[in-house]
Amino acid sequence: MITVQDILEIPELDLRLLAGKGSIGNPVRWVHISEVPDPTRWLKGGELLLTTGYGFVGDEARQVEQIKRLIDHNTSGLGFGTGFSFDKVPPALVTVAEEYGYPLFEVPYHIPFLAITEAVASKIVNEQYSLLQRSLAVHEKLTKIVLEEKGLDAILSTLSALVGCSAVLFDFHGVVLCESTHRRRLGSQIVADLWRVISDRRADRQDFALSVDGLGSGVQVYPVVASHRIGAFLAVVKDSGDFSEYDRIILHNVVTVTALELVKKKAVAETEKRLAGDFFDELIASDLYEEEIARRLAFFGLDPQSPHLILLVDIDEEEDGAPGERNEAAALDVKERLHWTVDEFMARRDILGISASRSDSVVILVQPGKLDPGQTIALAGELQGTINEMLPEISVSIGVGRSHRQLIDLRQSYYEASYAIKIRKLKGESGVIASFDDLGSYGLLLGLQDTLSLEVFYDSVLGRLQEYDEQNSSDLVKSLACFLEANGHWGDAADKLYVHRHTLRYRMKRVEEITGRDLNRSQDRMEFWLALKAKELIDQSRKGKQLQA
Repeated sequence: MITVQDILEIPELDLRLLAGKGSIGNPVRWVHISEVPDPTRWLKGGELLLTTGYGFVGDEARQVEQIKRLIDHNTSGLGFGTGFSFDKVPPALVTVAEEYGYPLFEVPYHIPFLAITEAVASKIVNEQYSLLQRSLAVHEKLTKIVLEEKGLDAILSTLSALVGCSAVLFDFHGVVLCESTHRRRLGSQIVADLWRVISDRRADRQDFALSVDGLGSGVQVYPVVASHRIGAFLAVVKDSGDFSEYDRIILHNVVTVTALELVKKKAVAETEKRLAGDFFDELIASDLYEEEIARRLAFFGLDPQSPHLILLVDIDEEEDGAPGERNEAAALDVKERLHWTVDEFMARRDILGISASRSDSVVILVQPGKLDPGQTIALAGELQGTINEMLPEISVSIGVGRSHRQLIDLRQSYYEASYAIKIRKLKGESGVIASFDDLGSYGLLLGLQDTLSLEVFYDSVLGRLQEYDEQNSSDLVKSLACFLEANGHWGDAADKLYVHRHTLRYRMKRVEEITGRDLNRSQDRMEFWLALKAKELIDQSRKGKQLQA
């Protein structure tokens, strides 16, 4: 940046400052020569104006009006050539320039304006060349960081060192991806305040400045656009002073390589998620042998010899319908944010695992290490709290399967987590942490695990009874359910069905006749109970599929 002072300090020009000493640091964008009374129509601001004074011929009032016009137009200063229209600079101009802190200097008769314009042009070209060289060096340094895969932390650390600033990189939802400092460390409260202000303007794709208590107005924010959408926001706080032109070039280079890093991370993450999704699909479908499961776990960086378990994060239905009934784009955004939040939580807790999205849920295979079952439940509670904080617009339930050392049993852990949630939801609950302890009698059904097997089991026990009800418009299945729910108490069950006890006894007799089972035998009663529970799970599964369709 060339200033008025730089021009005054050129020895061979012999320029003499008459007024505005406090403003000689004004930047000079270019030099313009003019002899017309009002040259501002050809000026953009930031120019140093040179004149022989022809346009200032007239009384003092006219001279004052003309120099004020130049000051108001934000020119950098005025060089007045003497020996032409005036032997010396008019005193009125000197007085007004000093009053407004406007640089005014005398150009001696023997110094041609061409010498000044050539000197300024040479300085501007040299400075731009120097700036270009420094910018290329910064670009090469940042590119090297990306190519060597040093990551976002190294990029921001380089930025802080070069500019002398603190920097915070937020993702689109306000999560801090990384931060760095030079001399001035930002506290957590200031970082939170920063995001509060940024979030109000996060749809803006332009750079902007903002003011935050404790930081003043010297905060620059740069949206980082990756894959045609804003992926992050870079907030930069200068330790002292204003951002120079060189600083801003560095910042734009940093924004560019940050966008490249985010695109690269996104591509890698999407590939890993796709592979993880394929793994879970095959695992749950029981399409993998133990050796193949071990190979896949080793590929994802997990120890096949260690116990593993499944956590299932399930989006609860809304009161007015299923999650899928939300706007499709909004629903997709929620699912992406949920998956990202889960991964970020696990990474920050330094817990080994892999995850994948499945419909309105995220399934996580966890290598718990030294975590006991109680600590695993507590971990699920912490995860739920984090999700509630980051995505307050949804409610989630988390199912926790048992830890299994045999890899082929990981499918069992998934269904334990899934059914534990379903059982709690059958009771009308939401936002729950459910585990194997919640299964009760349902645990006996997990060997069947898929809807088709559950239907086969139900049909084998109650199929003929169901068929009889459909053909005769009777309620034998419902009556049996009430009887078992009442623990065999005839009066309680009859009252719930609004029938006489004798009617209920007759119905239970018909149940025994049709099914060939005896309600006095505990084994038969347990089979009836499990079949009814299987029907609940079947209905719940069908309802879920209908809502997803």
